[in-house]
Amino acid sequence: MILVRFASTFRERAPEWVLAFIQTGWGATLLLPGDTFDRPFFRPLAAIASEMTWGTVVAVAGMIRLAALYINGSRQETPVVRQACSLVSMFIWAMLTMGAMTAEWRSPAVFNYLGLFALEAIMFSYAGRDAARNLAKAAANGTR
Repeated sequence: MILVRFASTFRERAPEWVLAFIQTGWGATLLLPGDTFDRPFFRPLAAIASEMTWGTVVAVAGMIRLAALYINGSRQETPVVRQACSLVSMFIWAMLTMGAMTAEWRSPAVFNYLGLFALEAIMFSYAGRDAARNLAKAAANGTR
């Protein structure tokens, strides 16, 4: 069942898969040795938590999101999990956009992170639509 659902919804969710891999990789990169947060670009995030904390939160959220996408709707809860993980990413991309805009140097990163934020917002709404569809289907079947 999971593979059948996966095949039938992959095309629609392909951007979300890409975002989940970016999210996981971005978080994992922060867990590598080095002082990434020493750059002015990362000040908004560094003001909230450490590099290790952000790396862990973002990488774990990305992996959970990948699992939810793989499970792919065979459980009613997966759209809500996808939305929660998308919110983590939207927050990160917003903070990085702010960092890029306020850093001492200018960079195309402003547009990259703003684009990722916008795409996350779209995927968040798609997951919400999937959740609503699941609830309607459950109500029609009398299972919820």
